[in-house]
Amino acid sequence: MRNLGKEAKTLLLGITIVCVLSLLFTFGISSVLTKSFQSSLVNHDYGVAGYLLNHDDGFVLSAFTDEKGEEDILCGLNALSLLGYHETVSIRLLPAVSVYQNKVLLSLCGLLLFVFAAIYVFLFLYLRRQRKAVWEAGRAIQEFLDGNTASRIECEQTGGWYSLFHQVNELSAILSAHAEKERQTKEFLQGMISDVSHQLKTPLSALKMYQEIIGSHTADPEAVIGFSQKSLREIERMEAVVYTLLKLARLDAGMIQMQKVPENMDTLMQDVLERFEVRAEQEGKVITLSGNRDVSLSCDALWISEAVGNIVKNALDHTGSGGRINISWEQGAIITKIVIEDNGTGICPEDLYNIFKRFYRSRFSQDTQGIGLGLPLAKTIVELHGGTISVASRLHTGTAFTLSFFHLTNE
Repeated sequence: MRNLGKEAKTLLLGITIVCVLSLLFTFGISSVLTKSFQSSLVNHDYGVAGYLLNHDDGFVLSAFTDEKGEEDILCGLNALSLLGYHETVSIRLLPAVSVYQNKVLLSLCGLLLFVFAAIYVFLFLYLRRQRKAVWEAGRAIQEFLDGNTASRIECEQTGGWYSLFHQVNELSAILSAHAEKERQTKEFLQGMISDVSHQLKTPLSALKMYQEIIGSHTADPEAVIGFSQKSLREIERMEAVVYTLLKLARLDAGMIQMQKVPENMDTLMQDVLERFEVRAEQEGKVITLSGNRDVSLSCDALWISEAVGNIVKNALDHTGSGGRINISWEQGAIITKIVIEDNGTGICPEDLYNIFKRFYRSRFSQDTQGIGLGLPLAKTIVELHGGTISVASRLHTGTAFTLSFFHLTNE
């Protein structure tokens, strides 16, 4: 009993009170039954006595076996009353009544005690089982709080406490998922800080060196101009890193919601072409567009232009003089595809699964200015539109990026 909780003790106390009241009620029932038996016995004796008085010539056995009439009972009542024998006589003078009372009382009390004993045993075993289940649940919860996020309450049944245990397990699973997400976020931030530090370290060191050279060659205007231009390129590189990281961080944090409206694909791709047309002409490369002018896509034009532009820039970086870059689009029953294809150097097979990782740079890359954020940013934008991005490439032949957008709804 000491190990049971307050609610269990209260329940057992209530049952004990009911048991005591039932015992008192049993005494009352036995008293009523005894009075009834005593009345029946006295009436029987009245009948026997009256029959004997009214039938002097009869058989004595008939006085106990034959049916007694009202006349016999009344005669016996008058005769026995004179002797002090009546229904209110003390049961101490009636041994048969005393024996009957004791038997009734013992039978009722025995039955009642058996029933309550069975209830007590069943309830005690049930409460002990419940207490054990609650203790196990508390132990599992404490293990979870101590850091074991895989800890769960073992329960295969339903109803009662077990429904609560199942809900606690569901809550534990949700908290574990949140903890895992927090851990991944923390690792991502640590990796991001490390990558940013690494990416900024090189241009900052270069800037410091250029400034020292400029300071020591103030009398040489050509050297000052040359290293000033190099300094400007490093500053632009740092600016590109910071701006791109800010875009990625805002997209990852959900701070930017894509404002999707139907956009004409031809107009959208013409805007991308105009951004890189001058550079392509200077480098002796050609960018072409091909696709149905009536095709439209529900998207955020600014961000889709950013995604396609990053892929086109990547293609320009890896395509030599005389190269061709083609942007095409087509609309199917449920998917609109944008394909950016070039005839550049291609991507090594070992790099295909890594090109969308942030700051990833192939050991075969000849691009010394890239920061490894353009393709990851493009992938994030496409996925926020509910689309997918894939790449196919062959070394020294070319690369094709395919952006696929479902257009079942505009949501």
